[in-house]
Amino acid sequence: MQPLRLSALAAIVMVSSLAMSQEDDSYRVDVDLMQLTFSDMLTFGMVDGSGIPPDVVPQRRRNQSAKLYILGREAQSRGERGDAAKLYRMAAERDPSNAAAWEELGDLQFQIGRHHLAVDAWSKALLTDEHEQLLMKCGMLESELGLVGRAAEHLLRRRLLLDEALPVDQETVVQDVTLRRCLRRLGNVDLVRSLDLEIDSLLREMASRSICTPEAGKRWMQMVQDLFLGGDPGAARAASASRLLHGSLAGQYGPWIAANLKTRYILLDAVLGGDGRAAIDLLEHLEELGMLRGLPPDWRKQTTLATALYEAGVDYSSLGNQDAANQLLAEVLVHDPTHILARNNLGYAAIERGSITPAMVDMIDAALADARRTGAESLPQVLDTVAWLRYMQGHLVSDDHASGAIELLQEAIGLLEEPDPVIFDHLGDALWLAGRHEEAVDAWMESLRRLNDPAFKENMFRNLDMLQGMIWQFPVVESSELYDREYGGLLRRLVEKLTAVEQGGTPPVAERILFIR
Repeated sequence: MQPLRLSALAAIVMVSSLAMSQEDDSYRVDVDLMQLTFSDMLTFGMVDGSGIPPDVVPQRRRNQSAKLYILGREAQSRGERGDAAKLYRMAAERDPSNAAAWEELGDLQFQIGRHHLAVDAWSKALLTDEHEQLLMKCGMLESELGLVGRAAEHLLRRRLLLDEALPVDQETVVQDVTLRRCLRRLGNVDLVRSLDLEIDSLLREMASRSICTPEAGKRWMQMVQDLFLGGDPGAARAASASRLLHGSLAGQYGPWIAANLKTRYILLDAVLGGDGRAAIDLLEHLEELGMLRGLPPDWRKQTTLATALYEAGVDYSSLGNQDAANQLLAEVLVHDPTHILARNNLGYAAIERGSITPAMVDMIDAALADARRTGAESLPQVLDTVAWLRYMQGHLVSDDHASGAIELLQEAIGLLEEPDPVIFDHLGDALWLAGRHEEAVDAWMESLRRLNDPAFKENMFRNLDMLQGMIWQFPVVESSELYDREYGGLLRRLVEKLTAVEQGGTPPVAERILFIR
C-alpha cells in the first residue's frame, strides 16, 4: 500500500506546525489581540460596548421588584408563561438592575419565539450581571438573528472574561466558530486567523482526550450537527476529521464512531464542494487503522476500500458534486478494476458532460458484459447507460453487430418492476430519432405520468427521507432539493418536448455528442 497522503486533509483541518511549539502543541488566541480588537470595534462604532449600568433605586422598589420576580417564578412553575412574563417585566421596571428578572424574561421570550425581544432582555441583564453563560446564549442567538456586531461583542466579552480559564470543550468550540463567523463578516482578518488556529487546536486536544463510549460519541456527533446547523459546515467537517485523525477508535464502539463521523465528513465535504481527494485520504487512513466501515447502519461490519469509495462517490453525486464523485469512482477502479457500477457511473457521467473517449466506450461495454455474465442486480442501470451511449453514437436500432439503443432500453424497462422515468425519457428520444414518433410520444407521456403520480413522488420522498435519516443519519439538505436535482430537469425537458409536438414542432431531444479520439 502506498504511504498515506494527508495533504488534502491537513488543509481542511488547518494543522499548522508553525503555530504550535514543540513543547506544547496547544494554541490560544493572544488576549492582547482580543482586547485590541474589542477596542477597535468600539472606536469605529461596530459595537455599542457594555452600556451604562442602571441607576440604583430605593430599597423599597428593590423589595417590590424581588417580590414580583418570585411571583413570576411561581407563575412560570404553574405553566402560566404569559402571566410570568408580565410579572418579570414589572419586576424589571421596578428595579432595572434586577438581572434575574431580565434574564428570565428573555428566556421566556426565547421559548415563545420572540427572539429579538429575548436578546434585548438578556442585554439589559448583562448591564448588571455579566456572567459567561448569559453572554454565550445572548451572543449565539444574536448571531442567528444576523446581529453580527452585537454577537461579536458579547462573544468576545465572554472570551475575555474566561481568559486563561478557557475550557477545552464543545461549548468553547461552538463559541469560537460563531465568533469567527461574525468577525469575518465584520472584516477582522487578524483575529479570524488566530481563531482558525485556536479552533483547530481545541478540536485536536479534545480528540486526543476522547474516549470511545456511546455517550462520548454522541456528544461529538452533536457538536458536528450544532456547527452545521449553526451555519458553518466547514467547521463541522473539520470537527469530523479531527476526531477521526487525532482520537482513539479503540474498543467496542470505535467502529460505530468511525462509521458515523466518516459519513458526516463525506456529506459535508460534498456540500462544501470538496474535490474528493481529502475523502480518499481519510478512507485510506481508516483502512490502515482497521476501522473502515460502510454507512452507519453497517458499522459492525468491515468493508473494502473499493466499496467505501464507491459509497462515498454515490453520496457526492447525490448531493450534486459530480466532479468529486468522478474522482472517487476513478479511485474505486484503482482498487477494483472490475467494479461494475463504478465503471457504469463514470461512463454515464462522461456521456452527460460530453467527453467520451474510446477507452470510456470500452469501459462501458465491459461493464455491461460483466453485468450480464454475473447476473448483477444493477443490469437495468447498466443497460440504460449503454443504451444512452448507443444513442450518442447514432446506433438506435439493433443490427448484426450490436444491440441498438431502443432494444437495450426496452430490455431495461422489462427487467424493472417500477422503471425510472429517466429510462422512458431516453427511450422517447431514441424512438423519435428513429422516426417512430407516436411511440416516442407514448414513452414521454409514460415518463411524465410517473412523475405526476402522487404515489411515485410520495415513495421517492419517503426513500430520500430514509436515506438521510436512517442510512446517512445526518440530514444535510431538504429531501425536496434531492428530488428536484434528480427529476426537476427531467420534468422541464418532458414538458418542452411534449409541448413542441403538440404545437407541430420538433421536440428538443438530447443532442448527440462528438467523440474524443
